[in-house]
Amino acid sequence: MNSQCHDERWRFIDSGCSSGAMNMALDMAMTQAVAENRSPATLRLYGWRPWAISLGYHQSETDVDLERCRAQGVDVVLRPTGGRAILHADEVTYAVAMPPSSPFFSNDIQSVYEVISRCLVASLELLGIPAEFDRAGKTPKDFARGELSTLCYASSVQYEIGIGSRKLVGSAQRRIQGSVLQHGSILLGDAHLAVTDYLAAKNNAWRERVKRYMSNNTISLNQQSPKVTYAALVGALETGFQRTLGIQFVHDQISDAEWQHARQLLKKFSILANVSHGD
Repeated sequence: MNSQCHDERWRFIDSGCSSGAMNMALDMAMTQAVAENRSPATLRLYGWRPWAISLGYHQSETDVDLERCRAQGVDVVLRPTGGRAILHADEVTYAVAMPPSSPFFSNDIQSVYEVISRCLVASLELLGIPAEFDRAGKTPKDFARGELSTLCYASSVQYEIGIGSRKLVGSAQRRIQGSVLQHGSILLGDAHLAVTDYLAAKNNAWRERVKRYMSNNTISLNQQSPKVTYAALVGALETGFQRTLGIQFVHDQISDAEWQHARQLLKKFSILANVSHGD
């Protein structure tokens, strides 16, 4: 797998903000459409409204204080991918759906991570952000004993992206009907740090300790460049992916069939919804 010019055409979709459950259902529906050759390889960019906590597919909802989330208007959803809890607030989320026929596909998960990470780094460089991907990954020593084990941004895996030693992008990947779904959060601001406020059975001292750890070990784009907006990042991602992969994007929308399928999948991903999913 390489990033030479393949003249491949991908869909480029900026779908704006949706509820957490709808976003996860759309990622699944989109990837299944790609796997069944009903849609081409796709890069979708989106935001979250209202804010939502997403849990890894095998993570227990008991990790979250659902009553506090309900009181604060924060949705709770399950991701189709693995990993741990993330508060989706001030960010741009990307999702790549890629079929096995793509020249960038590999059966090796880390190879696909690397290709997508190169695209993300190239995109961020266009904004003057000195990002780089972590070739090794790191897990803090407190992680194993459970101190940080519920939180995505408490560790990084190979090829995740940061600035210096601080994590900027958290990503996860899964194979669906043989095709790749990789999605991840690119932090615009620092609202993700509030995730500790919504975790269950933790005292205030723990919350402050973990929030301090996350503040010291994560970084947002606005800390580097306050002028980076959602729109600016979307534009940079479009250019960065095209240049790195040598592909052509076709601006498109989620298809009617994908919307219909996503609505059928909503209950699979929704744990707590504060509003109806009128997406």
